[in-house]
Amino acid sequence: MNNLYTEKALRDFAYNIFIKMGCSEQHAELASDVLLQSDLRGIDSHGVARLSGYVRLWEADRINAKPSPKIIHETPSTAVVDGDKGLGLVVAPFAMNIAIEKAKTCGTGWVAVKNSNHFGIAGYHSMMALQHDMIGLSMTNAS
Repeated sequence: MNNLYTEKALRDFAYNIFIKMGCSEQHAELASDVLLQSDLRGIDSHGVARLSGYVRLWEADRINAKPSPKIIHETPSTAVVDGDKGLGLVVAPFAMNIAIEKAKTCGTGWVAVKNSNHFGIAGYHSMMALQHDMIGLSMTNAS
């Protein structure tokens, strides 16, 4: 049997799960948006269906619900970010924003992230660059 849920119902559900995990409201909203954008694009494998996996990782202390991602190495056009075991759904946009700012200055921006987790659909993060008339690439080795 297939159940249909509104976008708002799924968004609220995901948001409340992330809040229960201990995420800030801002991080819960961002993480929920990444998941919902996946579902809305028909990429169900990376949408709300992944919530239980994030909860299991959090329960196993492999996800820090309140990370403080930070730049640990930097050049004018590159950076390395320590994600502090945060949700990749939150850390990847942090890193992409750094890449965008570097590209505005240098013409290109490259950011690598360590100590993070699954980041949802790569397209979400890549498309952030479009808002700045840039091309964005987003890759991960997290699963």
